[in-house]
Amino acid sequence: MRGCDLVDGTGSDTQQGVDVVVEGDTVREIVPTRPADTYGRVDEIVEAAGYLAIPGLINNHSHGTAYGPLFPSGHEGLTHEQVRANLDRHLLEGTTTVLCVDGFVTAEAVSETNDDHPLTVKLASCNTPACLEAASITDGGGLTDETRGFTARQAVKEGAVALGEIGSGQTLGGGGASYLYIPAEVARRSGVTITPRQADALKVAVLGQHISASSFDRDAVEEALVAAGLAGKLSVEDIREIISDIVLPAFDIALHGLAEAAECAYQAGVPVLVHNAAASMTQVATIAKTGVPLIAGHSNHPSFTVREALEHAERLKEVGAIVDVSTVDIFGAQRLTDGPELLYAMFKAGLVDTISTDYAAGFHDAILLAIDRATKAGVVDLPAAIRMATANVADAIPDVAPRRGRVTPGAVADLVLTDPAELAHVQTVMIGGETVVRGGRRVTT
Repeated sequence: MRGCDLVDGTGSDTQQGVDVVVEGDTVREIVPTRPADTYGRVDEIVEAAGYLAIPGLINNHSHGTAYGPLFPSGHEGLTHEQVRANLDRHLLEGTTTVLCVDGFVTAEAVSETNDDHPLTVKLASCNTPACLEAASITDGGGLTDETRGFTARQAVKEGAVALGEIGSGQTLGGGGASYLYIPAEVARRSGVTITPRQADALKVAVLGQHISASSFDRDAVEEALVAAGLAGKLSVEDIREIISDIVLPAFDIALHGLAEAAECAYQAGVPVLVHNAAASMTQVATIAKTGVPLIAGHSNHPSFTVREALEHAERLKEVGAIVDVSTVDIFGAQRLTDGPELLYAMFKAGLVDTISTDYAAGFHDAILLAIDRATKAGVVDLPAAIRMATANVADAIPDVAPRRGRVTPGAVADLVLTDPAELAHVQTVMIGGETVVRGGRRVTT
């Protein structure tokens, strides 16, 4: 890659006008740009003047990126074609490694996925007794005898690099309930299709942001019913029953699963990635103090107030936890979120360790889009933000991307060239020294 600027993932300042020399699957050297004929015989020279080179992104929180059950609720899995389309999307966004945290995927299924796509997929497992019970109560429609039997301990022995996602928007009354289960049941009972935002407003009116039956607010429920077009279709008691029956049966079991999985992860010697939201924050803070390597997933969850999220993240960092933020659909669809206020506040406060996407009902925003907007807003500088999406993830989960996450001599050549003016406009992606995206399009062979 000749003549590019380079943000190398270490947090160091941008290097101007360099050549990144790749030999085999490895970065051989990084030198001030030279005339092309200096290198003699080479397989390819990528003329990269005007572009920014960065390490391939490492996404530690993805769903729908491996064959098998979807989500830690064991939902029916996507088709193989849909999974490959999701992987294509991540790849074209500059991601070269994803951690699939659907939780009940087997090692064999991950291996098959990797055989079918150049992007590197790594496995996390949530198959502990409590998490399996919570999934079975909430959904379990995609679970089989094989996936039920592939326990977290077995998964780690067969290559899982973390336990996760422990808890989920489906089993802990988060966004998954709002865009999946609540709208489906409302439609079945009333014939009315409601949006995820409308479902979420109904859920909060019935159970509150922290998920408690004592938070029921009749006036708020009546207002939410009118706003959703359900007045005269469903009563206050109807919607209270619907939401309580969807959210509460698995809720306490899923909360217990956080501590159970943390203990299992500690014994197995791998990190644990947990669903961090208003409803689970007390349990997350408690297990963070136990010393297990803990990644607090999507710590900018929309159920938090800004103040609540900042104070909670500060406490987590004090005890050594990794604070992750997710792009979800903050800048694009906004089906579940209101905008970047909380994300920006966390960047500005210096509380963010890693950046992921999560799923957002399939409408996630690209990590580079979030970095582009945040750097332009002045809440984080570019080298620090790139490090959060690359080297910091590799360090937090040691086996997720060995020798990746930094563009330094000896590192695996997972590289991205993108437009420095619009970071989400990815031009070139290289994985292990092989160009898999060129001109913004997937290279097919």
